[in-house]
Amino acid sequence: MDLNTFAAGVAAFGALSAAVAAFVALKPAHEASRAAKDQTEIQRDLMRQAAQPYVWADIQPDVQQGTMLHLVLGNAGPTLARNVRVSIDPPIPEHPSYSGATRVAQNRVAEGILSLAPGRVIRWSLGRGFDLLEDENDETQYRLEVTAEGPYGPLEPVSFYIRPRDWREARDAPEGNLHLVRKEIQSLTDAVNTVGSKLVKHVDRNPEPDRFVESSLADAITQNRSAEPSAE
Repeated sequence: MDLNTFAAGVAAFGALSAAVAAFVALKPAHEASRAAKDQTEIQRDLMRQAAQPYVWADIQPDVQQGTMLHLVLGNAGPTLARNVRVSIDPPIPEHPSYSGATRVAQNRVAEGILSLAPGRVIRWSLGRGFDLLEDENDETQYRLEVTAEGPYGPLEPVSFYIRPRDWREARDAPEGNLHLVRKEIQSLTDAVNTVGSKLVKHVDRNPEPDRFVESSLADAITQNRSAEPSAE
């Protein structure tokens, strides 16, 4: 075998080895490419989910005075929700002494809300809480199913289950101190009005009007406070 033939054989063997190595490396490269594509798709899905609105529905007490129940609809997500609907199964019954607002509220959310901005919360009155809880053996569970659309199309339907029986014996006092502050302001207003009427009647006959006003105001405040029921 001459030198040229040998060199050609070595070159051919090297080319074959390179081709085999390239073929062997092709599969890992393909898998890496597919993994990168899958990762990109996952990141895209996460981005879409993070940009979707989160719409929720609940039945809550009125935080201002604690007695009334509200049907509450809110958007806790970062973007606008459109065509928001809530179906309630079974329908929440309306007490005979109420004015029809329970049915109206459920019809409103069933027909749909055109849009719900981020952070927006809407409340509808459902009546008095003790009317819904008057039957202590009632085991009814209400399913509130929420559907809506976001910037990337329809949202996955979400269901919330509520059993009013779970609220029995729960404290229904208003939240915070503003309720009590309002009552104190009203008490002081009533006391001042009482003193004003007394002052108009007696100012001409009282030799010491300042002392009379001070004494009358103290008496009026004491009477108003003693007449109020104690707050929990």
